[in-house]
Amino acid sequence: MSAKEEDYSSYLAYESVALQVLALLCGFTFTAITLLITLLPNPGSFQSQFTLFFLAFMFYIFQFMLFYGIFYLSYCIKAVPPEAKGRRIVMWLWFSSFSLWGVAIVLMFLLWNLTYLAMASGIVYILFTLLTIIFVWKPVLELYRKIRPQK
Repeated sequence: MSAKEEDYSSYLAYESVALQVLALLCGFTFTAITLLITLLPNPGSFQSQFTLFFLAFMFYIFQFMLFYGIFYLSYCIKAVPPEAKGRRIVMWLWFSSFSLWGVAIVLMFLLWNLTYLAMASGIVYILFTLLTIIFVWKPVLELYRKIRPQK
């Protein structure tokens, strides 16, 4: 490394730990929703639905922050190896599968006949998906076009 280049190793280590915490929080909130919806005696009561909605909202926030953090680290990449050409399909599959994880919450609510909760959660899911497309995917695709290996 030359004297002009900056060392991002400590920053990358910090961001990696932060992303691990966000992934843990995503998993925790998803598990909490699953356990609460199955173990509550009356998941249709107002208190239960409010709690489930709050947990779903937290899940969507954590998921958005995780998306943002993962792709923000892409800005630290200086060069992409030529073997990475086929990664575009993998990137879209990863985005699709990770995004559809939020649909599972809506489907769980529908499975338990919590229609209004499913609709409210679905609206929040759509909102956070749009935010992810605007603030994460568009900038990342522009970045990938810049750093993509030239033929």
